[in-house]
Amino acid sequence: MMGPPAMSSLPSSPESATPAAAPATDYDMSGSLWMRLVDASSMATFFFFEYLLAREVWSGLAGAPAGTGAWLLPLAFVLGYVTADFVSGFVHFLADNIGSTKTPFFGAVFIRPFREHHVDPLAITRHDFLEVNGANCLISLPVLLGTYYLFPVVDLPSLFFAAYIGLFLFGIFLTNQFHSWAHAPAPAAWVRALQRSGLILGREHHARHHTPPFNTYYCITSGWLNPILARTRFFERIKEPLRRVLEPLAGKADEAGGVNE
Repeated sequence: MMGPPAMSSLPSSPESATPAAAPATDYDMSGSLWMRLVDASSMATFFFFEYLLAREVWSGLAGAPAGTGAWLLPLAFVLGYVTADFVSGFVHFLADNIGSTKTPFFGAVFIRPFREHHVDPLAITRHDFLEVNGANCLISLPVLLGTYYLFPVVDLPSLFFAAYIGLFLFGIFLTNQFHSWAHAPAPAAWVRALQRSGLILGREHHARHHTPPFNTYYCITSGWLNPILARTRFFERIKEPLRRVLEPLAGKADEAGGVNE
């Protein structure tokens, strides 16, 4: 998740870069001590259980037939990374298009930053590591804890599942860091090399999302799925059905700060 930038004006549309006056609200929790504690505790818990899950996978590989790790880990990595890319795009699509920024907690923490990101795309580059990556740790914890406690590694399928989930969630953890680097004016040379290789989200690739009408290329881990989803118009096709289902729960889509209901 991107932490919302501090600003005195907000756009007349979540996909517009033209500011319009907006009243101050109390919904922005970015930078507050409480939010930093949430981010820090979520990140610490995330890494602790990622370690425990990795230990289970390592133990499972030690008892598996020789050579299992040579195919299981690469396959789990590729599937996990592709899944992370899709999930990043799906969540990005939802946060950009559905729900109110005034929804308690969820609106402030998850929806508002995405809406404000279209006003000030460089804000994410001004946030520290904890603020950029803490929220993704928080939303990953239910899946991580559920996998660790409910699906112990007892055979080859459960071993693969544990490796897949662990690598998938690590991809989710890295997603906003990759997103931040895609907006950085001058990323490190090794980051640019990864971007040029296509292994992580690139600046030029992500620029497609920030080009009017701002309704495509939502995936922000690697971006590998963006061309396929754009050609099939996947997000355009699911927008209205999802809006009808989720709007009663998440509220009517509004602007950053909830100024256009």
